[in-house]
Amino acid sequence: MNEYDSRIIENLMIKEGFTPSKDANNADIVIVNTCSVRGKPESKGIETARSFKRKGKYVVLTGCTAQQRSEELLEVADLVVGTREFQVIPNALKKKLDRRMYLDLKGTCDFYFSGRRTNKVLEYVAIQEGCDNFCSYCVVPYTRGREVSRLPEEIIKELKYLEDSGVKEVTLLGQNVNSYYYKGADFADLLKMVDEEVKIPRIYFTTSHPRDISLKVIRTIKDARYLKPWFHLPLQAGSDKVLKEMNRGYTKDEYLEIALRIRAEVPEATISTDIMVGFPGEGDEDFAETLDVVKKVQFDNAYMFMYSIRKPSPIYFKNKDISIDDVKVGVRLRTLISEVNKGIYQRRKLMLGKEYEILIYGPARKSPKYSKGKTENNITVVVPGAFSEGEFVKVKVEKIIGLTPIGYPLNVLASLTNDFPLNRGG
Repeated sequence: MNEYDSRIIENLMIKEGFTPSKDANNADIVIVNTCSVRGKPESKGIETARSFKRKGKYVVLTGCTAQQRSEELLEVADLVVGTREFQVIPNALKKKLDRRMYLDLKGTCDFYFSGRRTNKVLEYVAIQEGCDNFCSYCVVPYTRGREVSRLPEEIIKELKYLEDSGVKEVTLLGQNVNSYYYKGADFADLLKMVDEEVKIPRIYFTTSHPRDISLKVIRTIKDARYLKPWFHLPLQAGSDKVLKEMNRGYTKDEYLEIALRIRAEVPEATISTDIMVGFPGEGDEDFAETLDVVKKVQFDNAYMFMYSIRKPSPIYFKNKDISIDDVKVGVRLRTLISEVNKGIYQRRKLMLGKEYEILIYGPARKSPKYSKGKTENNITVVVPGAFSEGEFVKVKVEKIIGLTPIGYPLNVLASLTNDFPLNRGG
């Protein structure tokens, strides 16, 4: 979402006559778009702003941290702008305002598309903004506001613009895409409309709240041409007690039912997730329930992290003085990562001997002699050869190194050598 918003801000700036700099150190103005979903990115955003202000730059701080901490951040920035008001930035800079610019969330986002610079491979399009779920650990409803869905016509307009620009892959964005609703059209209706009217080769969406995903959505993906079978389905925890404390709105069994239904309806689909450990009150038995879900679902990918208390989330005011055993939580996190990786490896082994068309993203991380790309269900594959970014390559998966599938182009005779650069950990 922040990448998307940053592109929109850049476009607004260019339209008002500002010129983008390739190097922030050579810029007169530095705009820092922040995230506060966890403590580490929030601190990183603030420190980045402080660093550039010390260098004498005019610093604009926007995004969720700006929305949340407002006046407090004027010590590290010249201009502080909330999440739904970033369109004021160019005019504020023209007027050389050095005071806080901040408007409340009673208004709606400016969702009208007016063009932007695009990548040729991967792009994003927002379909809704904000969240009404109020999970007890989360600040999103307070930093991004309540849910606002975008006009279907505006979404299609932006997607067609990207299609005409030659973009190969787009992800539809929302804090909870499944809650999309506009004048009788729900999320599944929007997906069907997109699949019928837009011919971008690969279209994904994120994030799905497990409580809101429907069989209608699953079957829409199953029957689609351009919508691809990847579901990001945050679990967060496997214990019913913890899920209730989190205000997630589903139980362990309900989550398993959804995940296993996806597996049954769309066998080629991949499922990724988010899981936290160390939520206040989580005991050993609760953590064991999380591991049980991991074993039963066998996720294709997962983002795992220790709980980070966020202000002004509801749990902050309930448990702000709670003491968390970081050592025990660290052990749990390592245990979780190990168990998740076992499931990922089992899922990767199912790819052996099968053929896939991958979209090349660029050179592999450990050697420019190899390229990395993704299957249509969003699994990274490494192939020998220097292929062009944005190229589609048909490969056959012959080996798994670490958790990385290694594929051979079908039209190239090649074999792995013992000194393959990924053979020391993927």
